[in-house]
Amino acid sequence: MQEDDTFRLTCFGFEVHVDDAIGHLWVIHDGTITWDQLQDIKNNIWGADARAIEVYPAESDVVNSLHCRHLWRLGPADFAPDLLGNDPAQDSLAARYMGAWAEAREAGQ
Repeated sequence: MQEDDTFRLTCFGFEVHVDDAIGHLWVIHDGTITWDQLQDIKNNIWGADARAIEVYPAESDVVNSLHCRHLWRLGPADFAPDLLGNDPAQDSLAARYMGAWAEAREAGQ
């Protein structure tokens, strides 16, 4: 990993760390960060067209040593729910495969 793949900055008064090599950013906060602020940080770092997810692990995997939010950047082929129903990425091998099997199962009933 190159040293310039990681950097740190301040947004909305929060400390933001970015590791572009793996597409991970984390924000250290005081418990007051809002969804809109997190969205703006994502947009400022990776652009408004980038998609990212926040993971809520199984309780046994939780590490809760400080107030920190983590975002993981998705690639164009990565699945993410499309809440508006307008994601052109639905034309993917995985979507076509699952659609074909669903159709075959329905026909076989």
